[in-house]
Amino acid sequence: MNKIKPLKTKKGRDETGLFLVEGEKFVNEIPVNWEITQYAVAERYAETHDLSAFKSRARCEIMRDSIFDAASATMNPQGILAVCRQKTYSVADCLSPGSFLVMGECLSDPGNIGALLRTAAAAGAGGVILTKGGGDIYNPKVIRASAGAVLRAPIVTDAETAGTITLLKRAGLSVFAADAGGECFPYELNLREPFCFLIGNEGRGLTDTALEMSDRSVRLPMPGGAESLNASTAGGILIYEAVRQRM
Repeated sequence: MNKIKPLKTKKGRDETGLFLVEGEKFVNEIPVNWEITQYAVAERYAETHDLSAFKSRARCEIMRDSIFDAASATMNPQGILAVCRQKTYSVADCLSPGSFLVMGECLSDPGNIGALLRTAAAAGAGGVILTKGGGDIYNPKVIRASAGAVLRAPIVTDAETAGTITLLKRAGLSVFAADAGGECFPYELNLREPFCFLIGNEGRGLTDTALEMSDRSVRLPMPGGAESLNASTAGGILIYEAVRQRM
């Protein structure tokens, strides 16, 4: 437990390079290319489940229910979690012929980050890039909100806005900035070619640097009169316009 409980905090995750995956479904779906250092299992779970598949992959530590629940980062623990090693990706890992990317600048809300990752993975994006100053993708809330997509797609973290946009353009991607005052609607863009959508911070939007370096700024039609949509909703609409064009 002493090695697991600190992973509930960003400091603990940063210091160890480890993170928690909780819940039976998410634990069972951890890809084979992710390193699992150990499983922790509550006695109540061990009594009713076959642990042989877990034991064949990593050490299983069976804990008293009360100890497991104290180590868990969820409100209603299911009785099993995995300790996984973090991965580091580069922009190059996200690039593949014809792919599109999503870049979030200083996104901070775990729910927004997780939902955006989930949508990008579902839509077949080549990867997601998150800039410095944003939230932690290994936060348990992000992992839950992403429905495990954190484990299924390359995610670049702590990126620098200007340098990353420069890399993307050199790689042949168009860069489109989501902005409430954008010059065009998403269906006016050619999204069949490689591109990257830039999505800004929940409250502040994109920085001047991101807007100035983008090829075009794009806005969503809002006939109801709202000023904006949250980051994950806006990102989802933009991403699925790309899916529509590519089908």
